Amino acid sequence: MIKPPMSENEEERLVRLRQLKIMDTPLEERFERITRIVCRSLNVPISAISLIDERRQWFKSIQGLDVSETPRDIAFCAHAILEDGPLIVPDAHNDPRFVDNPLVTEDPKIRFYAGFPLNIGENICIGTLCAIDREPREITEDNLAVLKDLAQMVQSELEAMALSEAHQNLLEELQEAERAALIDPVSRLWNRGGGEKLLDRELGVVKRKDTPISIAMLDIDNFKKINDENGHDVGDQVIKHVARITLSVLRSYDVVSRWGGDEFLVILPGCEKQDLFNTLDRLFKVIRMNPAGTSNGLIPVKISVGACVARPGTDNTTVPLIKLADKALYEAKEKGRNQYVVVMADKAQRIDV
Repeated sequence: MIKPPMSENEEERLVRLRQLKIMDTPLEERFERITRIVCRSLNVPISAISLIDERRQWFKSIQGLDVSETPRDIAFCAHAILEDGPLIVPDAHNDPRFVDNPLVTEDPKIRFYAGFPLNIGENICIGTLCAIDREPREITEDNLAVLKDLAQMVQSELEAMALSEAHQNLLEELQEAERAALIDPVSRLWNRGGGEKLLDRELGVVKRKDTPISIAMLDIDNFKKINDENGHDVGDQVIKHVARITLSVLRSYDVVSRWGGDEFLVILPGCEKQDLFNTLDRLFKVIRMNPAGTSNGLIPVKISVGACVARPGTDNTTVPLIKLADKALYEAKEKGRNQYVVVMADKAQRIDV
């Protein structure tokens, strides 16, 4: 195995990477969508958006593998960021750089790799968009063009970083280690601590700008039964499935955190009751149409949701809103699960669903 050398502009590269405030942040649908497209378009089992810091490659998004990072010394992508164009490895068994790499000799047993460097200007490559297969293969010109276009989309998203004001402020306040401590290791969403911090900040923005906000508590129906019948590994796969499905339905500046166990907190800034109804209707439809793919096969998933809407001018704080959403969630469960209940925070009265 040949370890990747440092780039000639390594110090500047790391500074630019740090400025993005993206390392150790939660999953985001705009990046998840791109890696899903890579898998479908190139017919590969694995795709990732990989970012390289001093010691590791960290995955902002990854399909097909249950990992969040690997050491930089063994990363194919650490070689790819040194290239002027794409790095193509048709068969890792025939490449002296990778033939005895543990990612080749052990799981995930990489044979094919294609990675486009993510260049954010001035020849600063912070990572790659890559496609990986466990079988050797050649890449067609059409597939290469698709991967290049999608890599440019990733670069555009990195430049845009369209998060809510509160979300962006939190990322700027926290150091990487602090951010990492607020990420749930299973779902790769914000954990409860991160969700609380974001809700506090979003409510500050609501008060200052006099805008509405909605929050929802989401619970996976009969999750204990799923765990008991299939094991906790499959339960974790269901948690990840619900996390990604929920992200796919929401806007880029909405927030999802894993509140604990099988429960999630959803924060929707600027969301009035009709927008909330529309969002929840879409979520239930997508959940219903997409069973969780697990190591035990497809498992249908149902959810219950309790939500509340806080209108401009309402004196709301984090704890009362959470209690209202929790109460609505309890009502949804009492009514038979697989449904949502919404209350208004100003009057604490249930409204039609």
